Amino acid sequence: MTYGQAKEIVNAAQEFHRRASAFYQQLADKAEGERVKMLLDYLVRHEAHLVRALENYQDEVKTKVLDAWYQYAQEQCLMQPFDVSQYPAAMTVEDVMKIGLDIDACLVASYKGMAETASSQECREIFQNLLLMEKQQKHKLSRVALEIDEM
Repeated sequence: MTYGQAKEIVNAAQEFHRRASAFYQQLADKAEGERVKMLLDYLVRHEAHLVRALENYQDEVKTKVLDAWYQYAQEQCLMQPFDVSQYPAAMTVEDVMKIGLDIDACLVASYKGMAETASSQECREIFQNLLLMEKQQKHKLSRVALEIDEM
């Protein structure tokens, strides 16, 4: 187990979304299908939006809560790398959807685990809010992907 402050986890989540945005951009650059490119372009913007949302969230949350120390498992997905080379240029909308949902599922599981093991109610609320935000984004991604696939 690793120790850190809650703000470090939020900062790691921001960095994760920055890397996810760059990852989706690299996939879009090599993708062949027009619908796939549309979905990937959406995901690039979506991840950049989440970075800004987390920045705004940090501004709204009490500094004292963000400074709270927290124990978490190192295997959290926030630290996982993205590997563009494992995906073909001829991806389908379903392939991209699976990638997005896998990434979202990892974040949901991480935030859920952090909320369940939080040492204080205030810290728990931070991770519950992040969990709720990620679940909402997962539903939004599903709707957008369906709309693009049905075009």
